[in-house]
Amino acid sequence: MTQSAREASRLATWRALREATVRLVTERGFAAVTVDDVAAATGTSRRTFFDSFPTEAAALFDPDPELAGRLQRLTGEAPVTDDPWADLRWICVSFVRWGPPDTIVVHRLGAASGELLGYPVQVHRHVETALEVWALRRFPDDPLGARLLSAAAGAALGTAFLTWDPATPAEEFVRLADRAPAAVTVRRPGTEET
Repeated sequence: MTQSAREASRLATWRALREATVRLVTERGFAAVTVDDVAAATGTSRRTFFDSFPTEAAALFDPDPELAGRLQRLTGEAPVTDDPWADLRWICVSFVRWGPPDTIVVHRLGAASGELLGYPVQVHRHVETALEVWALRRFPDDPLGARLLSAAAGAALGTAFLTWDPATPAEEFVRLADRAPAAVTVRRPGTEET
């Protein structure tokens, strides 16, 4: 089996395990689903499950492995204007529009379970990291300003996520993800306050 075939097989297994976890937890609740249940539903083993996910919660919330590549492409495709905040907003909204289709279900599961409530926000720190890499590339002479810019965008996205009512359509999250950074005023890195 070639490397690309192995990777495709691994990704297919990862997605099957995630889909089964989301389905079973939706049907039964998080506390009533075991790793053995998920393995049985996918025709795999506990070992296969733990090769893909470190915990049951990770099977719900860990980002799709293709997400990092999507983020990297978006940061590469982002407009380069005189307004880096607008450019960063473009990345954020484009990313949210692309989001995995089961985001609504997973958000509801997290909101319904006290033990899972903080997990989605913690796991999705990778988004802020990708934004930081973009900002540092854009403003290599002002790492403080670049990191503040990316942290502000990450905070805006996180706030939109926590504000979004999962009973509403996913388009409402996209609207909030655009509205949140629009409400923030930031100075361009590399400029001094007057």
